Amino acid sequence: MPRCLITGASGFVGSNLVAHMEDAGWAVRGLARPTSQTGHLASHDVEWMVGTLADRGVLKRAVAGMDAVFHLAGRLQGLRQADFQRDNVTGTNYVAEACAQQSQPPVLVFVSSLAAGGPATEQAPRIESHQDRPVSNYGRSKQAAEQAAAAWAAEVPISIVRPPIVFGPADHEGLKIFQGVKRLHLHVVPGFDGFPVSVVHVGDLCDALVRVAHGGRRIQPATDPARDCSAPMVAGTYYVTTEQAIDYREMGRLAAHAIGTRTLVLPLPRFAFWTVGAASEAVCQLARRAHYLNIDKMREVTAPGWVCADKKIRRELGYQPAASLAQRFTDTARWYAEHQWL
Repeated sequence: MPRCLITGASGFVGSNLVAHMEDAGWAVRGLARPTSQTGHLASHDVEWMVGTLADRGVLKRAVAGMDAVFHLAGRLQGLRQADFQRDNVTGTNYVAEACAQQSQPPVLVFVSSLAAGGPATEQAPRIESHQDRPVSNYGRSKQAAEQAAAAWAAEVPISIVRPPIVFGPADHEGLKIFQGVKRLHLHVVPGFDGFPVSVVHVGDLCDALVRVAHGGRRIQPATDPARDCSAPMVAGTYYVTTEQAIDYREMGRLAAHAIGTRTLVLPLPRFAFWTVGAASEAVCQLARRAHYLNIDKMREVTAPGWVCADKKIRRELGYQPAASLAQRFTDTARWYAEHQWL
């Protein structure tokens, strides 16, 4: 039986990956922080390791004996750039280091983000060979985390997956769209000229991660570390989506249709989002507690779009979405209802 470690196993993507790997016949070990709630995974046969990405000893023990490591844990929001550096960059370096310390290093699949690549439009979607242009502290930290992992490529087989917006069962952020259209019949979008986005259902993402672990290409060691290391990384990097890009306003309509209601799409000028972000940032700094709505997130929300193309993973690994986007929204709404989230 193949064995895998999932960092961030108690989170949205991690909990879905736990179930996916068990169904695929893998033995699963999960890494979770001491404060993480794991009760929702009690029905799954997970061997839990308790620790953080700063616990190098715990990481070394967690990686021991694994065939694959899916590195999902990281920071989505922070008060300072140093917060992202510690959890996303240094933490990823420690995970790769722990893999390198094994006599037979496991395949390391690092789940990064489209934010590491940067904004792109439907007319020119981002692909693996494009030069990275992240616009947020979060995106820059994920790009730096990829480079930290790539530094171990000579010792560890490493691949990178860059998903766009991820939605599906157990997603708290996506839930807000469903709540808005149900309670207020309203879906707010940034700008009046459209906001194209790529999205991926968490089930399709899990399928992509397994395909990459099994047969994906790996990052090539840089022959000259002093030069640009982007070319060696392209081979082992993959974007993944569920369908072609859609306008963000369509996400509200899909959510409304999935729960059997209608919604008003309300476009707002982008400066309004900057105002909200700045106000929320001030509150966060005073309370010393990070929140999803902040200035850094507004750098992403006010971009021209977030679109990627996944021709590479489809061509090389046979990936394709298991269901249409409309069906995926319907399935997600059903999960929310069954678990009394909606």
